[in-house]
Amino acid sequence: MKQSAIPPDPTRMRQVCGLFTTGVTVVTSNGPTCWAGATVNSFTSVSLTPPRVLFCLRHDSSLLSAVRHSGSFAVSILSRGQGDIARHFAAPGRVDFTRVSCRPGTGGAPLVDGALGFLECAVTDEVSGGDHQIVMGAVTGLGTEDKLAPLAFYRGALTELAAES
Repeated sequence: MKQSAIPPDPTRMRQVCGLFTTGVTVVTSNGPTCWAGATVNSFTSVSLTPPRVLFCLRHDSSLLSAVRHSGSFAVSILSRGQGDIARHFAAPGRVDFTRVSCRPGTGGAPLVDGALGFLECAVTDEVSGGDHQIVMGAVTGLGTEDKLAPLAFYRGALTELAAES
């Protein structure tokens, strides 16, 4: 295996990290005037006791501003067949929520209908991580839709996985 002693360029970093298959989520929040959201694959569970999750966003993200304004966010874990929703929330600019079926969660942030599962969270910490901000939250609510299969991201593309048998 080839190793490098100097920091890799961003293109090579993206190529290697793209080999790690991830789930696909949409993170949403209440902004001062409207809902905000973005497709996020840099999401993970941090702790079960107490229940904590984190995700990463670019520093210039409008969603980051909304999360800071409200102090809360929701994570919808996308399911097979929701690739169009992932692409919609990944597009630059303000997200048009009238084009996606959502419902307000108990904390007010929208939850994507048909998602595999969801978590509602209160922000607990923020840390700068290079060109991204790491946002950690305490889970305040959650739910699942057991009969669905996940949407995944691998080598820069969305892919659908089969449901458990």
